[in-house]
Amino acid sequence: MKKSYPFVLLLAGGAHGHAAMTFPRPRNALDASLSPWRNWSYPADPIHFDYTGTNTSGSCPKSTHDGAADDLVSNGQACYWFSNGCTPGCAACDGTTSHVGHGTQAWLYKGMSRAQVIQHNITVPWTPAPGDLVLDRHAAGTKALRISAGCAAPTSLPTVCDPRLRSVNTQAACGGPDDYYLWSPWRAPGAAPVIDACGSAGGRHAGQGPGGAAANFQNSSVATLGDRGSALPAMPAQASWAAGGAYEAGWTVMANHGGGYAYRLCPAGEPLTEACFRRTPLDFVGNSALRWGGDVATQLEFNASERGWETTAGTTPAGSMWRKNPVPATLWSREGANFEPVCEESAACQAALTAGSGAAGVCKCSGWSNSGPLLPNLEIVDRLRVPASLAPGDYVLQWRWDCEESDQIWASCSDITVTAAAAEA
Repeated sequence: MKKSYPFVLLLAGGAHGHAAMTFPRPRNALDASLSPWRNWSYPADPIHFDYTGTNTSGSCPKSTHDGAADDLVSNGQACYWFSNGCTPGCAACDGTTSHVGHGTQAWLYKGMSRAQVIQHNITVPWTPAPGDLVLDRHAAGTKALRISAGCAAPTSLPTVCDPRLRSVNTQAACGGPDDYYLWSPWRAPGAAPVIDACGSAGGRHAGQGPGGAAANFQNSSVATLGDRGSALPAMPAQASWAAGGAYEAGWTVMANHGGGYAYRLCPAGEPLTEACFRRTPLDFVGNSALRWGGDVATQLEFNASERGWETTAGTTPAGSMWRKNPVPATLWSREGANFEPVCEESAACQAALTAGSGAAGVCKCSGWSNSGPLLPNLEIVDRLRVPASLAPGDYVLQWRWDCEESDQIWASCSDITVTAAAAEA
């Protein structure tokens, strides 16, 4: 019997990207032990999305990994630590602009608006035939479209053009007049600046106050809006990894902005800066997996490299390995063509994504889970190779998600211990 998933409905057009590392548990989840987050219980309490910074307790769930199906607990506000207004080639993030020159454009499917598609009960595919999905040139938001970086004189250029690596507007010619996500962070993985390497509370600079597009944070006794994630207190080691070994890490996407992600390490005794994390990027090993409810028996493995969803070209630092977010957002009326999901979705899921509605958890691996159709117990799991030459000691693991649909970068940082390489038998 299909389980019922209670959600508070939120139209997709208003949801902005939120995600977090779920294991190893990040420092960014430190308020999970406080009320109201510790009191949140799924499925009794809804998973919701909060713009006001006053009711975020159900925004960032995580699996307990205790073997119980759909056993979720609060990950605190881990998915509210990010950097807003960041584009490649610029010196800094402005903390304010989530969409530089884009975000209000509209698409037509075979000449029909979203409202007309819904009226005629039509399902829009993830990857329509070329020419079926075109920009609505008469829409006010499309007329305001401009393709530019978030600074006057960017010092570097986007590097990702392969349509297989693109997560939104995948049919636009690279650098062409319709390639309006050209200057988003994912189009040059790792190159865009951040406010803080471990995220800023609410995505804002200190002193900016609340911003638009959910650039907000619920203040508590342990963190407040504008705090730097790199200054969060260290935790006991959440994992012990041997140099040269390969180990799992996972993250959960809440509101989905495409793009891609990487993991890096910095010694715990050093300042947690991008420069430090860039010194030790971690390679992915083997397949990726989508895992539901923390249960390995549920997982669906896929080869990101064979799908063209993995790259070391044009990344920062040079040669570092990044993988595309494998969950298509499918907000076609704003994002254009997406890409095919790795799981088989139901007709109910496809209808919900065509309409852009938050139907209750009808999708397994597409859409968004904060008040949306994606099952909230989904984790994206990878195996990471620890360099064999890495000295034993305490480290901080950074997960960095460079968005493509928005000019935002999410980050989580977790404490781990690296031990000496295992002796050969």
